[in-house]
Amino acid sequence: MVIKDSEVLIIGGGQLGSELKRTYPDARLIDYPEIDISDRQSVREIDTDGIRLIVNAAAWTDVDGAEKLENQSKVHAINSDGAGFLATEAYLTDAILVHISSDYVFDGTQKNHLEDEPFSHINVYGMTKASGDLHVTVLADQYYILRTSWVVGPGGTGNFAKTMYNLAQRGVKPSVVNDQFGRLTFTSELVRAIRFLVENDAPFGTYNVSNSGPIKSWAEIAGDVFELADRSRSDVIGVSTEDYFKDKPETAKRPRNSDLNLSKIQSLGFESHDYESELKSYIESLISAEKEK
Repeated sequence: MVIKDSEVLIIGGGQLGSELKRTYPDARLIDYPEIDISDRQSVREIDTDGIRLIVNAAAWTDVDGAEKLENQSKVHAINSDGAGFLATEAYLTDAILVHISSDYVFDGTQKNHLEDEPFSHINVYGMTKASGDLHVTVLADQYYILRTSWVVGPGGTGNFAKTMYNLAQRGVKPSVVNDQFGRLTFTSELVRAIRFLVENDAPFGTYNVSNSGPIKSWAEIAGDVFELADRSRSDVIGVSTEDYFKDKPETAKRPRNSDLNLSKIQSLGFESHDYESELKSYIESLISAEKEK
């Protein structure tokens, strides 16, 4: 299916929204406070005239903040109710909805997650994302749920790779969790997958999407960043999840295994890009930008 840029509506202006806008320059991008997806009326007032593809890149992503009692109703309203409101809007306007899900819908006890694995969330964020997924499957007629993990966006300021690079530049020797495992997902990979699914009229449903490459811990990936930044990977101190969070009682539980099985989308002909190569290019771009200052 060929969809013009002007027929694409992007909800949310964060890392993924920014990447989508670069790929679809003539798309409409709306973000809070222009739209509040947790408010049904706000969603109903979206101008969807001529829109054939809606991408929901908006979410509450502060996993630890979601655990705070005073935030939980808002987290649910954004991640769960908001997904449902957008799914209904897509149904009413005969548009395709792309909704971004998360590995946090699983507890991480199982490795190599498949799309049909039952939900087993262990924190509020994961619970609300799972609920949002269910809303989309029930309320939308044409939808792609992209389940992803460990997202890195070049336009973001708080992503893990950039944080580790900045620490390397400052001579810091960080403690990083060494018993949570997965792969990075660059926002460029998510956008490639969205374009692939839509343009190839892929069957609607849920697809795992991350970059390909070896399964590593956060500490191992941090070590890779340090090496790319011309620092010793031994400067990264690996610690257990228990030790890392022992003085942070209000933090959310994390899944230990976040690796996603990519065979479903790959079986359609999608060629996943290796995250190690993407990470190398990303860190090189940060180094180049630093030299130009």
